[in-house]
Amino acid sequence: MVKKNKVLPKDKIDQIKGFEEIMDLVLDEQEQIQAEQKKKELEKYNDTYQLYNFLENEVIRLEKFSQFFGTKLKNYKKFNQTQYIAKKQTIICDEAKEKLVKRMLPSDSHLNKQLESLFNSLF
Repeated sequence: MVKKNKVLPKDKIDQIKGFEEIMDLVLDEQEQIQAEQKKKELEKYNDTYQLYNFLENEVIRLEKFSQFFGTKLKNYKKFNQTQYIAKKQTIICDEAKEKLVKRMLPSDSHLNKQLESLFNSLF
């Protein structure tokens, strides 16, 4: 605390001599209260910023959902290719089965030889 001895007369200074430390404590408390208020204001500002940032990110996310459901689903409804893809996969599966059967049918195929050796070893 800055002592202002020039303002008060000497006899007044002697009367309040014991209260100087108490006044310092009171003033320190006031400074602490002001510091806490500033800290709360800064935290409030930071919380507001975080909330604003969250809301901006949420708006972007919702716009992406809107765009997805608005455009891609319309295309899916207009140009549905599920049946075409299912037919194509069925054809590919059938072709693979035919190739597999053609490889397995000959008597000199690798599978037939392995089955023959297994069968002969068991009986």
